[in-house]
Amino acid sequence: MLGCYSLYYNRIISQRNEQLRRILTALDSYRAMVGDDVLSLDEQEEVLNKKLLRMKNSKMVQEDDNQSFFVMMDSRINKERPFTDPNFDQEALEKFMGVNHDTFCKLVPRYTDPARTQDYINSLRAEYAAKILMEQPDFPTDDIVSKCGFKNAAAFHSAFRFALGITPADLLGGMKQMFKKKQQN
Repeated sequence: MLGCYSLYYNRIISQRNEQLRRILTALDSYRAMVGDDVLSLDEQEEVLNKKLLRMKNSKMVQEDDNQSFFVMMDSRINKERPFTDPNFDQEALEKFMGVNHDTFCKLVPRYTDPARTQDYINSLRAEYAAKILMEQPDFPTDDIVSKCGFKNAAAFHSAFRFALGITPADLLGGMKQMFKKKQQN
């Protein structure tokens, strides 16, 4: 009975790992497509600053401006990876994007709560950690914790589970199972 459960559990973990790999690959492709638009990053920032100035004058923030700001922010953060600094928080994110707190809250209303912003930052860290684990499965956990910007291992495990729905050990176990199956075939 226990053997059947173990096989079932390993199959579920393998399926989740494959889904996670597909999601991360699609996310990278999307970010590359959006981030490598016709405009360079400096040009995109210039356009954004002009939009922000217009919005300040008109006192209206439209939904598509919110979306374009978030996409640009997400793309830039994933390119430059400022979240690898353990002290990167909402205030640092606002500085990184060159906007004040009020403007940031208007452009990204779902992140007016600093705790929710921290969840977003930790999710970025967890995605980065998953990429490292998928590329280098033998990478020491303590090194991943510091390289990805987590303050400690507990925060790493919690954020990884929150963002990806599995633990780092489950990811590695599923990857090992996939490699064993490929080697046997």
